[in-house]
Amino acid sequence: MNVQEKIEKWCKDGNFLTYADKRMREELCLVPENRVLDPKFEELDERFDVDDRYIDPMVSYLTYRLQLAKLSRNKRKRRRGIWWVFVQVMMLGHYINVFENEVYNLLTELQEEIMPMLHSEYIQSLQTKRQ
Repeated sequence: MNVQEKIEKWCKDGNFLTYADKRMREELCLVPENRVLDPKFEELDERFDVDDRYIDPMVSYLTYRLQLAKLSRNKRKRRRGIWWVFVQVMMLGHYINVFENEVYNLLTELQEEIMPMLHSEYIQSLQTKRQ
């Protein structure tokens, strides 16, 4: 069973979706406190505000950061890096829909990283509650 099929199966569980929504909101709300400024991304983001053509370099940079996070051997750094990319993508807001073609591959890859992380957290939380 590939990752997308697993995600579809997990999404049929309402409790998991509630947990995933809660965790994603937590990450988004903790942004101001836990956010590490990335000068390169900040520069791309500022230029994107002025010129929409900067969507491609910005998406490329986010994809690069996601790949970098995935390569990390340190589990905590890997998770932090993946969440950082998630938060940056979510902060793009409606631009995700406007530039759907440019962002599609990044969103797919990000989903394939975030959802298994969330599912393993969810399963672990269920096991903790049972004990």
